[in-house]
Amino acid sequence: MLRRVVTAVSGGHGNPNGLKTVIGAEPKVSVEMIADALHSLRSSLRRIDPITVSYLGVLGIPSYFVDSLEPLRIFMLFWLFGLWPLVSLLLPTSDEESAVEFDADWRWRGRFLASNLLVMVNPFILAQSIGQLVGYVLVLSTYLGRPPAPERFDQRTDLTLPFSGTWMVVNGGVKKEDSHSWGIISQRYAYDFVITEDDGRTHEGSGATAEEYFCYGEPMLAPADGTVVDTKDGHRDSPYFRGLLDPLQRDLRGNYATIRHAENEYSVLAHLQAGSVTVEEGEKVERGEQIGRCGHSGNSTEPHLHFQLQDRPSFFFSAGLPITFDNVEIEGEKGREADGERRGTRTSIREGQRVTAAESSGTRISERQV
Repeated sequence: MLRRVVTAVSGGHGNPNGLKTVIGAEPKVSVEMIADALHSLRSSLRRIDPITVSYLGVLGIPSYFVDSLEPLRIFMLFWLFGLWPLVSLLLPTSDEESAVEFDADWRWRGRFLASNLLVMVNPFILAQSIGQLVGYVLVLSTYLGRPPAPERFDQRTDLTLPFSGTWMVVNGGVKKEDSHSWGIISQRYAYDFVITEDDGRTHEGSGATAEEYFCYGEPMLAPADGTVVDTKDGHRDSPYFRGLLDPLQRDLRGNYATIRHAENEYSVLAHLQAGSVTVEEGEKVERGEQIGRCGHSGNSTEPHLHFQLQDRPSFFFSAGLPITFDNVEIEGEKGREADGERRGTRTSIREGQRVTAAESSGTRISERQV
């Protein structure tokens, strides 16, 4: 799914004058200390992910099978936190401008909310959502509660951007505040990419057809050498746009390809155009080889590329891995380097950045980007 780039803004704290309330002897606790404590509490609460909290609902399931565990049924209320993505649409957002222009007025939000409710009762998507829930628990158990993170993950594969030309990172990063979907562990470090004009527009005209979107139909490339371990084509491109999800989708990923690059390192390119996938399971691919075209299939509100790196071939039973790219140029600012001594300069990227594969500056660029 493609969401808007939203930056949370936290309020200030502290007392610059160090004012104290004096009642007899000098108090042990100052107003400034209380303000700091309240700010720390607010910061801690902001770090709690509602989707993660919703998984406590699992503790209530045994109560329906064992009478003596009936008191645990209260934990079923935690599933309500899973509605947070829908509730958040009704809340005011930051005044900070997004790098990408969306038609995110109340009509957009209403369409997204209504279509999301329909998607939630789609049996194919319901089954996959349950798979994501089970996968979350299994992955956390496998990693003893410490899934991969930038400070404890050593990426083996030299990855390049899976496209040519300049694209916008509309969603994703290696930090929680930039995360694509922090509470969905396989997509924690995923990215959504689109092509924009200088003013942030992602399409021509009204954006009512796929062909109006600048990224639609663009070649999607293998980010490194590897072997295709899973692929799907034949899922329709969504006929809906401007906030609407396809209620008849059969797979969250739509059309996709999963490539094994190294042990426990698999890349996924999703929402590919119907009929565009050019690779098959078991086929070896080389870096830069076209595997499909950017599309609008699956759980998508407008054409875009969903890209992620994971530790297992399964999209649902894997942990997302933080990604650093080789030969990436970031417009207007320098990227964050990692692992420079052993593998050369690698760069992590985050939402709001325009990124270009360095080698693509001398190769074919789409006419839409000229």
